[in-house]
Amino acid sequence: MSLLRYSLKPLKSAPYLLCLSSIVFAAPFEIKVHDELIAEYQESAFEVETNLFQAPASQGLKSNVFQTRLEYSYGITEKSEIGANIYLSNYNGVSYVNGGKISHMYIPTHDEEGLWHYGVKNEINYIKDVGGTETTFYELTPILALQLQDWRFTINPSVDVTLNKNSSATFSPSAKVAYELTHAVDVGMEYYGDNLPNKSLYNISQQPHTAYLVMDAKHGKSSFNFGIGKGVTANSDNWVIKLIASLSFN
Repeated sequence: MSLLRYSLKPLKSAPYLLCLSSIVFAAPFEIKVHDELIAEYQESAFEVETNLFQAPASQGLKSNVFQTRLEYSYGITEKSEIGANIYLSNYNGVSYVNGGKISHMYIPTHDEEGLWHYGVKNEINYIKDVGGTETTFYELTPILALQLQDWRFTINPSVDVTLNKNSSATFSPSAKVAYELTHAVDVGMEYYGDNLPNKSLYNISQQPHTAYLVMDAKHGKSSFNFGIGKGVTANSDNWVIKLIASLSFN
């Protein structure tokens, strides 16, 4: 999920409007490659994500942008969870509530020693910008992973569909390569191609792409993800720092 802003207007909007000539892109609220992590059956889990980024100069913001995503999830079966999120932001000295989402995630197995791993996440998002523009959209995220000894390769070829009069589809792939340093610590790289109209997939210069160096750590049932990212195209953010804390409780 990516934020969009119209030039000269600090718009916190969904990333699924199609007029590229009037829209610039910014970091998503959720900068995460989904894998096997879900709430245990009949248990609650909480996730807090924060990111701080410097937007391109073309957006005309007076400050860096600080974003927060709060998530509560509950394991409804041994293979699935439901969740609810809220999005918050602060920039130019003002705080905003930017909407949220409800989700369902299905992971058929949790075999960490297996070769292939898969699942799917379905989400319905609602985002309201500070000017009052509202957007609702559905996101389908397939989860595909390959474990080769200490290496893990994961891809999320997400597809998003706006749920309004001018329904349109966008493609927002993300991927991750991680290496297990110890049983509790991984290091790797993540890539995000942020939510673009399908017809523009071949116009690389108009797409916001961001690459991250990341570290993952586990402590008991909880996990943490820290990353430093850099935009690799003109429409991408200059830099991004992110932190995700996933906390599980009985």
